[in-house]
Amino acid sequence: MTVVLAALTGITGLAFFGKVSLGPPGPSGTGTVFYLVPYHYGFAFYDSGLVEREGIEVKAGETVTLVIVPAQALPREVFLEYNERSMKVPVGGLPAGDPRVRAKIEEDLTLGNVEHIIGIAAHPVYVTTNVAAVLGGAPHRRDGPPTLAEAVRRKDPSIRSVTFTARQAGAYDVLCVDSGMDGSGTCGWAHKWMVGKGAFVVRP
Repeated sequence: MTVVLAALTGITGLAFFGKVSLGPPGPSGTGTVFYLVPYHYGFAFYDSGLVEREGIEVKAGETVTLVIVPAQALPREVFLEYNERSMKVPVGGLPAGDPRVRAKIEEDLTLGNVEHIIGIAAHPVYVTTNVAAVLGGAPHRRDGPPTLAEAVRRKDPSIRSVTFTARQAGAYDVLCVDSGMDGSGTCGWAHKWMVGKGAFVVRP
């Protein structure tokens, strides 16, 4: 027991001084790392330690690596928890809490509308998710990573990333980029309302 406590104390000390990290391993890339979880029909933002944030905040000229983990890469119950966030806000012309939003999400899954194309206004970010490959035609993931941290640790094949430089100061939208002539995109019904308004903030 004494040996275990001594080891834990040593590891904690190393972590405190930045010699080791107790968080998930970082992706191959450079700059400050952030994680983005797109779901139907919104985004969740996390810092490098996988602590959820309101958005992403960086300095002008800073190099950023954005790691995109689609909610559908995670188990059904986790995916549904993310989607419940869409029930708390007006979306697609429907009021917050309208059960038709949940029905539309299920309809999109049935139709195979599972991918998102992630963009950031005024920045060279255009990344298509790769969740269909791990779903294998199913609406929900089977035998995938149980948590976001585990998906990152395993470097799940659904994960995509992009490294870019933050441009001039301002607040920029994070959005699911339109990919269809009719504006429907790849995630279905509420695609055009899938916008994180001013969620990427660049400070001077």
